[in-house]
Amino acid sequence: MIEKAQNFIFRALLLNNELEALEEIGAIIKQVPTLDDVENKKEGTVSIEDFTSKIRLNAIKMSSIYMAFFAFENSVRDLIKERLGEREGIEWWKKCVSSKIQAKVKERQKKDAKNKWHAPRASEDISYTDFGDAASIIIENWNHFEDLFPSQEWIKTRLNDLEQSRNAIAHNNILAERDIQRIKMYLQDWLSQVG
Repeated sequence: MIEKAQNFIFRALLLNNELEALEEIGAIIKQVPTLDDVENKKEGTVSIEDFTSKIRLNAIKMSSIYMAFFAFENSVRDLIKERLGEREGIEWWKKCVSSKIQAKVKERQKKDAKNKWHAPRASEDISYTDFGDAASIIIENWNHFEDLFPSQEWIKTRLNDLEQSRNAIAHNNILAERDIQRIKMYLQDWLSQVG
């Protein structure tokens, strides 16, 4: 019984630390709801407090990982777009991206166009690629990236390893601590390498 209580207190402290970290970066505002907030809650609104404590704890735990991955994945796309745009011009997409990836992107864009009730995911072709496509694009255009990375294998290894975690995150799953540590290490490696 004492061990369960200690475990509960430890989790509460971790949750509080996560909340404070998210509040510091402006991701959330940690407020205790007042009676007015409860009385004035609009019909149909959903709050994180509407879910179980386990789901809330996991959501908070994964939110910082999701934000880091969101920033990382989009920075990889920006690097590709900027580097190839500078070196190959505005037609870089047609010149530098395989026909297989281009065809997949066109299909996704067509699907977006059919579903007019939903805003398109993006305006740029590269935003329709899979995370794993980034390594292929970089390697296929290695002459434009070799000054940034130690080797093609370095790119392949990191992006392939990260893709497994990325897919788990994108499908709202919980990562093990070792996977979170790997993500942190690889993201630090990337930032040290690319700047």
